Amino acid sequence: MPINDADYPDGQAGQEAKLGALGFDASGHRGGGIERPIVVTLPANAVLLRLYKPVLNKEDTPGDFGAWWFTPFEYRRISDHFGVDGSALVQGRSSGASALHGVLALLHEWYGGDPAQLSYINAVRLKAPMLACYGPGAPANADGYSRTLKPIRLNGGTSARQVYIHKCWQYQAAMERLLPVNALTDCVLGAVQGAGTGIAAAPRLGFEA
Repeated sequence: MPINDADYPDGQAGQEAKLGALGFDASGHRGGGIERPIVVTLPANAVLLRLYKPVLNKEDTPGDFGAWWFTPFEYRRISDHFGVDGSALVQGRSSGASALHGVLALLHEWYGGDPAQLSYINAVRLKAPMLACYGPGAPANADGYSRTLKPIRLNGGTSARQVYIHKCWQYQAAMERLLPVNALTDCVLGAVQGAGTGIAAAPRLGFEA
């Protein structure tokens, strides 16, 4: 049984989890999220990737175990779309202008031109099944709705697909770290082997097409 099934009564996202997956914050502002979220089961041993910035303010989303993740298969899909390895995907990251910024135009957490965005990367392997919301990223409303950030459409016509684990930080004991704490994105994705063979070669999950 998934360890977080209380957040998904009868296999469906509860109201709070659904609003979170759609990108709504506590004030009702939608800053992106998933376009049409579906509930999926992440199996034990599934590998997930998360990009994050340092936690600078108490209201910031928790850094390494925040709610938003993506899979190694999606990472490979992004790399294939651009025809480049990990080092090219992070070029321009420090000024908010990397390929990853354009793909992950979802929430301020992952976009905004802030040099701190996407500074760190976390990779985990699940010790037990978990439920999550999953689907392609939606356009993000930024700067108080004054502009809309549209995520790049990858091969197949969809934007990068995201994994939203509601209140993920409550379940981090069920996640095995595959990288050191606060591993630098530029070092991990910019390495010769890209994201590393153990991460990048993780198998496709059953719901991934």
